[in-house]
Amino acid sequence: MQDGLLQNQPLAAHHTFGLQANARFFIEIKHEDELGALLGLPYEPKLILGGGSNIFFTTDYPGLVMKNRILGIDIIDEDEDSLIVQIGGGVVWHDLVLWAVAHNYGGLENLSLIPGTVGAAPIQNIGAYGVEFDSVFHELTAVNIAIGESKVFDKTACKFGYRNSIFKNELKGQYLIIRVKIRLKKRSTNLLWSTVIFVPC
Repeated sequence: MQDGLLQNQPLAAHHTFGLQANARFFIEIKHEDELGALLGLPYEPKLILGGGSNIFFTTDYPGLVMKNRILGIDIIDEDEDSLIVQIGGGVVWHDLVLWAVAHNYGGLENLSLIPGTVGAAPIQNIGAYGVEFDSVFHELTAVNIAIGESKVFDKTACKFGYRNSIFKNELKGQYLIIRVKIRLKKRSTNLLWSTVIFVPC
C-alpha cells in the first residue's frame, strides 16, 4: 500500500461543515514528487481537497480523497517596485495574506479572511472589496491527475472571470494545483489595518 494512504478516514475535520463522512481512501500530499506513484493508484473516483470550505459531504466518499498539503512561501524574483512570490497549493490563504502584510507587501490586504487554500484561489478567482485574485496572479503549475503530467498556466490560459476560471469549467476536477506564483507590490510605508466599530444610536 502507498505510504501515507489511509482507509475509511473520517472527513469531518477536513471540511468546514464538519459532517460525519468517511473516505474509502485518503492521503495528504506534502511533496510534488509523491504525485507520480499516487496518481497511478487504481482508486476511483479521485477528489482533490483543499481547505474544505466549498464542499459538502452528505455520505461516505467511495474513492480516493487527496488533500493538498504542499506548503512553502518563497520570493523567486524581485525588482525595485515588486516581487514574484511562489506559494505551495496547500498553504492556507489567510496565512499568505498575513505573511504579505507582515512583510509590507501590497496586493492581498483586501483578500483577508477568505477561507480555503492557495491552490483553490485561482479555481474560484476569489475576491473581496473590489479586488480579485487575478489582479495579482502571475502563473501556476498544475498536474493532470489522469496522466500525471504537469502544465504551466498563465493568466490567459486560466480564463478568469467573476468567481470563475477554466478549472471550474472545461478542466473541472482534472488538475491538482501544486504551486502558484503571484506578483506583489513593495511598499515604502507600513500597511495599516483598522477596525471600524459601529455603535447604534
